Amino acid sequence: MKNGTVHAITLGVIKYGDTSLISACYTLEHGLQSYMLKGILSKGGRKISKSLFEPLNLLELQASKNPNNRLGYIKEAKLSSIYKSIPFDLGKKSLLFFLSEVLYQVFSEEQESNPPLYHFIEKSLLWLDTQNDLSLFHIKMMLDLTRFIGFYPNISNLKAPYFDLKSGCMSFVKPKTPFLKGPLRSYWIQILGTAFDKIGEIKLLKQQKMELLNQVITYFELHLQQFKPPKSTEILNEIFKTP
Repeated sequence: MKNGTVHAITLGVIKYGDTSLISACYTLEHGLQSYMLKGILSKGGRKISKSLFEPLNLLELQASKNPNNRLGYIKEAKLSSIYKSIPFDLGKKSLLFFLSEVLYQVFSEEQESNPPLYHFIEKSLLWLDTQNDLSLFHIKMMLDLTRFIGFYPNISNLKAPYFDLKSGCMSFVKPKTPFLKGPLRSYWIQILGTAFDKIGEIKLLKQQKMELLNQVITYFELHLQQFKPPKSTEILNEIFKTP
């Protein structure tokens, strides 16, 4: 099949044999795709660098669409945008590892091309690269992500004292399923109603950040059939341990 330009967000790699990798990418043109990086780990291997496939790098590939979930091959690869701060910032790199786990699970269920979703992720990552205050970025991004995959929270009834995580709506009746109330409910609503460039104005204590992230993960578990808590959640909470 003829190669063409493919814009891709890298999601992770797994080793294949002694010298090769398989990379999962979410692409603008074709949705979720997997590519064989043959011989990339060998000394005399391919010209394509393994470092290009770090989690959530933004790439421009010369590759064909992979029919019937088969592995594709990349002829050429380069960064489409070069991060200025992320590669040198432990907190930001940890955020990208966490979000790559989240996004891989989302795209495993939402495999088709979705240009608005692709551009949202790309824009969010480029914004993160310019920021210093990171503590709510992952929570904000996960909540805004739901707008593109069909379960954005309905908070139209702001007077209701509960947010029902299963129905995704505010409730006057205490739900039997997982729910938010009190300060967590208020922060949930506040983050949903705040633009990315203003989230640094929302101040939460360490424990509140951890609890809120756990509730966001529960929300994803309730609405995505195969979703599991990312393995990097505990590491992320430790990094953002300061108030």
